[in-house]
Amino acid sequence: MLRFIEKPHLPQGAVRHIIIGEKYQKCLEKSLIEHNLTPILLKNNDFVDERLSGHCDLMAAHLGGKTVVTSEFLNDSHIFGNLCVEQLTIQNPTDKLYPMDAGLNFCIVGDKLIYNPKTACESAVSLLKCEKIPCKQGYTKCSICVVDENSIITADSKIAQSAAAHGIDALLVDKRLSALDGFDYGFIGGASFKIGKNKLAFTGNINNVTERERIESFLNKRGIEAVYLTSNGLFDIGSAIPLTEEAN
Repeated sequence: MLRFIEKPHLPQGAVRHIIIGEKYQKCLEKSLIEHNLTPILLKNNDFVDERLSGHCDLMAAHLGGKTVVTSEFLNDSHIFGNLCVEQLTIQNPTDKLYPMDAGLNFCIVGDKLIYNPKTACESAVSLLKCEKIPCKQGYTKCSICVVDENSIITADSKIAQSAAAHGIDALLVDKRLSALDGFDYGFIGGASFKIGKNKLAFTGNINNVTERERIESFLNKRGIEAVYLTSNGLFDIGSAIPLTEEAN
């Protein structure tokens, strides 16, 4: 039996539906099938930089349970099929340049929200009844890999400091771990997502051996297994959003 994931990014069972940009369907298709993951595909976002057009964390945010906020251009695309999703919409980005594209790029970690108050969509954030941790990074979700309710991985030192000050364990890693076409590097949060309570998926291999060992040690201490979906190097897809899971 399927159920919606209650806390965003933190499934308690095996994930079954994930929201992902259709741009990345082909490169991850084999792995999605192997892990019995059904993709909910978001069409390319013409309201942001073309290099980021497939990044779901710029066009959707899971608020918990059946509630998902999307950019309004997705409102009539029936992306959720027969799933009884409560789809709320916000205005499309009014400019393709950062920070106007980052309205939905906030990060919920357990009962806390890490976000930039200047860039996050106020109407979406106002729906969240949780402790709010402000930061200066507008690409907040891109920058954060959610490990569990009290742990994250990030390459942003300011986010790591703010998280630690609010009781969240933060592993600070090298910002060059992840690739993103057209940019010098991508984001660790954009290259990872949970596929089970104790499984954290990475889009590819972490080629920096030292950092891979640090990350795997951090995960192992929390009883979480790293799953590498492809044989490529780690690459930023704007993450994927786990939405449903198998009920225990």
